[in-house]
Amino acid sequence: MGRQTIEILGVSVNPITLAQALRAIDEMAQDDQNHYIVTPNPEMVMYARTCPEFRETLNRASLSLVDGFGLLWAAKYLSLPLTTISGLRDIQEFWQFIWTSAAIVLAPKALDIIPERLTGADMVWEIAKLASERDQSIFLLGGQPGVASTAGSLLQQMYPRLRLAGAVAGQPYDDTVTVLRNISTSRPKFVLLALPADQQMDWLETELPKLSGAVAMGVGGALDFIAGTTALNAPTATSPAKRAPEWWQRHGLEWLWRFMIQPWRRQRIKIATIDFMRAVRYDKLNNK
Repeated sequence: MGRQTIEILGVSVNPITLAQALRAIDEMAQDDQNHYIVTPNPEMVMYARTCPEFRETLNRASLSLVDGFGLLWAAKYLSLPLTTISGLRDIQEFWQFIWTSAAIVLAPKALDIIPERLTGADMVWEIAKLASERDQSIFLLGGQPGVASTAGSLLQQMYPRLRLAGAVAGQPYDDTVTVLRNISTSRPKFVLLALPADQQMDWLETELPKLSGAVAMGVGGALDFIAGTTALNAPTATSPAKRAPEWWQRHGLEWLWRFMIQPWRRQRIKIATIDFMRAVRYDKLNNK
């Protein structure tokens, strides 16, 4: 759609504000074409490095909104130029890495290349509001049985004019053919996919083309947050889906919150923090 993009480890994202994102989404919802929106985070970017099909699906999105705080850091760090003088180059890069990393917590506004972090969890509410104002309907797909319907009811409590076209768990609980038939029949304007990232991409590639005039968006565990149920992909029913306090979110510490309350995520958190930052530094130093 001709919007500015920034590339981070081969994944393109749109550096835009919430207001700009909502205008773009509103335009998509009115042109009667299929569109999809993705919300990359560092873990998804790292997976995209090893899975070309996943990366290509991300990069074909009509809109790519930055979810993870690590991408704000990467965009700023990568934007800083390096000298060509041998010896000074490594020293300069080291200090760029140190101060941009410190800025994540101490001065997040200094990471100004990407103006805002627009998470899937927040965008669910924004899209529900937009749909209620435009008399458009939404379809919620994903989560454990009952999660989507509970989340839908809560969204309608906030926005009473919101039309809920459907709310189902999807695979492995609901038959894919039946779910797609329900979506096709109810003709929602927005389809929000609360699925693991790889399943989101598969759905966007294989199922969205079967619809007409729909705007689909992957929202990860957003419905679990809204419904207050078990976290997406949690190994047990005792793993809460609870977002970090707002201050932690604003200062790039949501990963630490999840590290503490969802220990089963620790390997994934390592990939999204330590491994991601190492990969970005390597990418910069090797001029890729």
